[in-house]
Amino acid sequence: TTATTTTAPVTTTTKPPVPRINPFTVPAVVRYLHSRAGNITAGVYDVDSNTTYLYRPGLDQRTASMVKIDILATLLYQAQRAHRSLTAVERDVATGMITESDNDDATTLFNEIGQAPGLTAFNKLIGYTQTTVNYAWGLTQTNPRDELKLLRIITLPNKILTPASRAYEQDLMQHVVSYERFGLGWGSPARAVVGMKNGWYPESDTGWQVNTSGYVKYHGRFYMVTIMTTSEPGEAYGISTLTTLSSLIYRCLRP
Repeated sequence: TTATTTTAPVTTTTKPPVPRINPFTVPAVVRYLHSRAGNITAGVYDVDSNTTYLYRPGLDQRTASMVKIDILATLLYQAQRAHRSLTAVERDVATGMITESDNDDATTLFNEIGQAPGLTAFNKLIGYTQTTVNYAWGLTQTNPRDELKLLRIITLPNKILTPASRAYEQDLMQHVVSYERFGLGWGSPARAVVGMKNGWYPESDTGWQVNTSGYVKYHGRFYMVTIMTTSEPGEAYGISTLTTLSSLIYRCLRP
């Protein structure tokens, strides 16, 4: 099942309109998705054509550590509302949470933002409609449709996060340690600017949950991707699925 949505039309006088290509209908992508075990759901927002593409949009899954970029965005918004900058301690903890996926750091900031009620309030503000925050933050249920809304708040001009807040979060997402850059990071060109956050952990009843979410900027192209997959037979298998699918999406949207 695929879906395509377009918001307000985008016009430009500097370059011709970008063709709208739904990656999830391209034969190579369709064949790959059908060949993989596990339950896969994915979404792409192509900034240049202002179009969202969704694969199995109704399949909610657990975020695992992918929720950490949501926690940081909430912290930044709350700091803005309090008319203050992040403290040195908050910056240190946020760096560990995003660049090294430190769970203790995530718990510290999750508590600071008001746990589930605080995160839920921010998610409602940015337009989430299909996400349920769990007090065990990694068990938060969501889908690519909502996650792409968060990526847009982090990367595109808006009234919720200031340019400074967006730049700060993007910088951390672009400096995730190399061994945690599977999926969108490993599946994109080496010289591309990739801001991302992955999530992974073994479900006791269904197998591995492995996710990748972020944005790619390369040679003037700009797009965002969220891929979530559960019931994977193993961590390496899930990582391979995310990385290969990310690479196939790039081939569809490359300059």
